[in-house]
Amino acid sequence: MGVTIKDVAKEAGVSVATVSRVVNGMPNVNEEMKAQVEKAIARLGYKPNQLAKGLKNNVTNTIGVVVTDISDPFIIGVTRAAEKILRPEGYSLLMASTDNDEKKERECIDMMDSKCVDGLIISPVSNDIATFLKAGMYPVAAFDRNTLSHIYDTVYVDKEKAMFSAVDYLLKRGHTNIAMISGEKKLSTNFDRYNGYLRAFFENDQVARKENLLFGTFSRAYGMKAFKQLVTRKEAPTAVISGSATLTEGILIQVRKMGVRIPEDISLISFGALSLQDLIEPQITHSKEMQEEIGTHIGEMLLSRLRTPNLPVRLKVLESNIIEGDSVKTINL
Repeated sequence: MGVTIKDVAKEAGVSVATVSRVVNGMPNVNEEMKAQVEKAIARLGYKPNQLAKGLKNNVTNTIGVVVTDISDPFIIGVTRAAEKILRPEGYSLLMASTDNDEKKERECIDMMDSKCVDGLIISPVSNDIATFLKAGMYPVAAFDRNTLSHIYDTVYVDKEKAMFSAVDYLLKRGHTNIAMISGEKKLSTNFDRYNGYLRAFFENDQVARKENLLFGTFSRAYGMKAFKQLVTRKEAPTAVISGSATLTEGILIQVRKMGVRIPEDISLISFGALSLQDLIEPQITHSKEMQEEIGTHIGEMLLSRLRTPNLPVRLKVLESNIIEGDSVKTINL
C-alpha cells in the first residue's frame, strides 16, 4: 500500500486536516506547519489523489480528446501540438476513439463526462454534436470537421478550397478523367470536398464524371480496394486524389501489387503527407494537412475558454497549400 495522508500527518507532527489544507492549497495554514507538511510529503514521496482532489474543487486538470482514431498520424500530430499548449498549464489529455461511429462517439463523450473532464477537444462524427453534448457543462473545441450549430469554438481547414485547388492543379496539366477516393459520404468534410471537386470542373469548363467519386472509409483497406476498382475500368482515370494519408498508403500498396507506375500510368495527389514522405519515390504531391497549426489553435482556443468561459464563439478557418512532388505528369498540352 502507498503512502497515505495519515502517514504524512504523522511524519509532520500535524493533523490530517492540516495536511489536507496544505495539499488543496487552502488559506489559513500556519507557514511553519505548511513547511513541515511539504518536507514530509517530499521525504515520503506522497502523491495526493488528484481525482478526489479535483472532484472536491470541481477541477480535474484533465482535457478529454474524442477523435476518430487515436493511431491516425494526422490525429497524433494535432493532439501533440495541442498538448504543447495545454500541458505547461497543468492539463493532461485523456483520449478515446470513435471509429467514425456516432454511437461510439456518444459513448466516448459519456465516458468523458464520468471522468469529470475540465474541457473537451473533439473531431465530430455527428454533424451536430450539440444534440447530445450537455450544454455549458465544460468548454468544447472542435477541429477538422465543422459543426452545424456553430456554438463551439472550431478550427477547420477549408476542405472545399483544398479540393478545388487539387482538381484545378490536375486540370491545368491536361487531366480531365480525375477520380477522388475519400471516406464516409455522410461526413461534412466530404460534402465540402465534393463541392470543391465539382466547382473546379465547372470553372474550367469541364464535365465531372459521377463514377469517379468513390466514398468509403478512411482506411488502407479501402484505399487498396477503391484504387483497384478504378484502374481496372475500361477507361481508367489518368489521375486520382486521395482523401487522406491513410488512404494514400493503401493506394500505394495496391500500386506496388499491380505494378502500376506513378506518374507514368496514373498521377496521384494526397490530402496529407505520408509519415515517411522523404523515403518514397516518387515524392507524392499533397495538400498540406497542417496538424501543427490546427493543434496549436485548438489548444489556445480551449485554454482561453477555460480561463474566460463567456468569450464569443470563434471559428478559425485555415487554408491548405499544394506541396508539389513528382507524382503528377502533364498530358495533352
